[in-house]
Amino acid sequence: MTLAKPSPTISTNTATAAQAAIAGIVKPKAIDSQAALLALLKVEADARDAGNERDLIFLIANETRKLTRARQIFVLKPGLRGNQEVRGISSLPAVERNAPLVIFVEHVVARHDKNGALENPCVLGRASDPDGSVAEAYPFQSLVWLPLKHGPNNANGGIVLAREEPWAETDLVIAKRLASAYAHAWRALTGGRRKSAWRFSLWHGAAAATLLAAMLFISVPLTALAPAEIIARDPFVVAAPIEGVIEVIAVEPNQAVKSGDVLVRLTDTTLKNRHEVAAREVQVAEARLKQSNQVAFTDPRGMHEIGIARAELALKIAERDFARDLLSKSEIRAQRDGLALYSDKRDLVGRPVAVGERILEIADQNALEVKIDLAVADAIALSPGARVKIFLDSDPLQPWIASVKRADYKAKIGDNDVVSFRVVAALSPESNRPVPRLGVRGTAQLAGENVPLALYLFRRPITFFRQWSGF
Repeated sequence: MTLAKPSPTISTNTATAAQAAIAGIVKPKAIDSQAALLALLKVEADARDAGNERDLIFLIANETRKLTRARQIFVLKPGLRGNQEVRGISSLPAVERNAPLVIFVEHVVARHDKNGALENPCVLGRASDPDGSVAEAYPFQSLVWLPLKHGPNNANGGIVLAREEPWAETDLVIAKRLASAYAHAWRALTGGRRKSAWRFSLWHGAAAATLLAAMLFISVPLTALAPAEIIARDPFVVAAPIEGVIEVIAVEPNQAVKSGDVLVRLTDTTLKNRHEVAAREVQVAEARLKQSNQVAFTDPRGMHEIGIARAELALKIAERDFARDLLSKSEIRAQRDGLALYSDKRDLVGRPVAVGERILEIADQNALEVKIDLAVADAIALSPGARVKIFLDSDPLQPWIASVKRADYKAKIGDNDVVSFRVVAALSPESNRPVPRLGVRGTAQLAGENVPLALYLFRRPITFFRQWSGF
């Protein structure tokens, strides 16, 4: 019996079918696997290149759904109270915190969080919400939790994958890989810092309220801020001794003067003429007295005229001396050493002055004190010797220490057109620092009596409420 040889046509068809199978089945599967791998690598690279948390959350919510079989993805992160909060939802640009679906997902995750199951992947299964409406209407009932955890670090949030069919272990291989990559990228983005999930409770609230209430009763000095100026202590006031017109100011502002130096010259034309007339009248009275003495030798009635002539001569001499004194007072001289303090020559020259009108001051540059204008709105109770800190504009980093000498009992309009109390403080000298210059301005911090911290913080509102309510 002879066996039939196999038909070459059949062999050729079989080879062709095999090649077709390889070309049509094996090659497309290899291409799909390579494309899926490239897509996975691209998502991991994009996650590590995210510039901020918002971009990373958007990437997790939308790109993960493309590589897994999930129908919807929720990204959660711990909130201030430690509970997981939804921060991103796939296909949605923003999260509405009060949406029923968001509340439903957070409730499901919170139920498993109480059991400590969120540190590892777990299937949430068919869940329920507080009112049951979302659980019945939501089509994707199979939920799985994947923590954002990389290495030994604790999970910093997680991902909830939702779909209709139950989840198998083989369905989560790529999802777990992506969750680890996302956790690594998130940790690198935040610099390795993870906010501690502090769980708030009634005990914490009571402790915080008690501590705050206790702090409000801490005794602190009541302080106020006010503008200050360095002034001279007990300056010598140069006033006009007579009526006249200022002709010359012989010194410059802030110029050092010695005792006896000429400071101011008043117009003396009238005074010179009056003195000249008085001197001539004295000469006339002397001549008349001499004539009366000669007549008295021959006529007894001349003795009576001698007395009258002597009285007239004494009167004229007094008038001459008075005119000379007035003429000498047209030059005002310094009575002590110090600095001549006034504003500007142009404000004084040519100005008429009355008797006793202030022209300038002479101050000792080493005898200083502080003038403080404390506004009525900031007024506090001050006692003599109260501590004051002076922060000068020329040197604000090194304050001067002063003590209150006196304070006005009545408020007046100050230099800055604000109704305020004038407070004068004595400046404490410091051996290692030069005394400040006269006229330097700054800010004074006045310390009053000790009061509770609550009054220190809410003094203005309390004052306003009392003025408004009348209590």
